[in-house]
Amino acid sequence: MQRKRIVILIAAVVVVAALSAGIAAARAQGGSDLPSLTPAELLAKVAETAPKTATVSGDVTWTNDLLGPMGMLLAPAGGPGLSSLLQSGSGRVWMDDTKVRLESQTARGDTALVMDGTSLWVYSSQAGTATEYVLPAKADTAIADGGSSQGTTNAVDLPGKIQDFITELAPDATLTVDQVEAAGRAAYLLTMTPTAANTVVGSAQVAIDGVTFVPLQVQVFAKGDTKPVLSAGFTRVSYDPIAASVFEFSPPEGAKVEHTYVRLPDRLMAGMHSDAAKTAADTEEPTPLTLAEAQAKAGFTVLTPAGDALPFKGAYVIPARDAATSGSPTLGGGAPVVILHYGEGFGSVFLVETTIPAADLSKVTTDLAKVPVLGTTTPVGPHAVYQVGTRLGSAMAFAENETVVIAAGTVSQADLAALVAGIK
Repeated sequence: MQRKRIVILIAAVVVVAALSAGIAAARAQGGSDLPSLTPAELLAKVAETAPKTATVSGDVTWTNDLLGPMGMLLAPAGGPGLSSLLQSGSGRVWMDDTKVRLESQTARGDTALVMDGTSLWVYSSQAGTATEYVLPAKADTAIADGGSSQGTTNAVDLPGKIQDFITELAPDATLTVDQVEAAGRAAYLLTMTPTAANTVVGSAQVAIDGVTFVPLQVQVFAKGDTKPVLSAGFTRVSYDPIAASVFEFSPPEGAKVEHTYVRLPDRLMAGMHSDAAKTAADTEEPTPLTLAEAQAKAGFTVLTPAGDALPFKGAYVIPARDAATSGSPTLGGGAPVVILHYGEGFGSVFLVETTIPAADLSKVTTDLAKVPVLGTTTPVGPHAVYQVGTRLGSAMAFAENETVVIAAGTVSQADLAALVAGIK
């Protein structure tokens, strides 16, 4: 299994923000007269034609009912503004090559994000701040060359995110194609129903423009539900040229203006202009390791579940040097990170393990106890576990001596608890 699909499947459990769209309402309006396409033909069209669209703009809305009312408690008041995207809201987006502008309106205030290719402005009406994130000189050069800006642009690239979603998860689902109207366009509706029997994900629906084949809208349903848990997309879309002035930003009067220089990790900066490194990153896929190989490479005792309720599919080890560049105090503490994959497709569970010094572990557990959706630990087998269950999956975390284990999967909380209880 590709690392990219692994990341997406893990993220499906704690999937953070999505943009809404009303695909069900579009279906009610009837279909269109587009040529009939099979799922395979539609996927090929998306891959071949969608990237040719240089500019996309329009109105967007999004809903996020993953955590219900508890989701509001996770968005920090007075934060940088991007946390508001974790909730339901609406706004407008403009995208032109490496330039992006996103304006959103949510219950916690308005947010503006503007990237012109050399810097990123983030404005939050709630915090009353406008922060400019200036990229390093080498990053600026790479952006001018059409290089490393891709990752930053993709952070708000709605069509690109939906396209990745389609490509990576389609092999694990049964696909059907209908025709609908979406965002005022004749569109195909691709429905993906997971083949795994043990998943709590019911289906995902993606509306795809019938001419440009740009993904416009996405909805994710829990099993047995008719209302989406997450939805994302355009309610109105345009492919017309975008004026350069759209990507200019002036802080609103009265806003506190801040400027921050973004320093990238030395390893990333060193490899930014290496064609060989880019080619390797684009083409190489990690080969799954056996448990014995992962154990030897990790250098610490890897905890595994007893029994064979879910088949073991392979292990991956992230070297300590790579984990440290992530900036995560939990997973970047100088030790390798091990990922164990159990199950198939949407019925997968991932165990993420690393070691943390006792002093740091105490701080991590103290911080976890402050998170409203986690609260205090509960016993799951021999472990004292922090856990969160959502309509699209569950996650649990515990520490065994100095080894930290995070278990996550798009399965029920009861199924995940059964696996965690047997970990030793």
